[in-house]
Amino acid sequence: MYFLGAIAALVGAIWMTVNAAKKDGAVAAILCFICRFYTIYYGIKNFAENKVPLILFLVGVALCIVFRPDMAALSGVGAV
Repeated sequence: MYFLGAIAALVGAIWMTVNAAKKDGAVAAILCFICRFYTIYYGIKNFAENKVPLILFLVGVALCIVFRPDMAALSGVGAV
């Protein structure tokens, strides 16, 4: 599930970066590519055009946080 979340977050981030490049130019695209907080800000600011990529990005980040592999040892399940 972790890798599915990582792929979803990556696809959403690339999609929003392409949308930023088309609509607002190179500076917005570079900021979306470098800074993930700007990606979230840009998705909220232009929610009408970025509904699907923003939700895809946020769900992917949430899956990455919930299913982190380094947290398996703390779950008590006995990961091998």
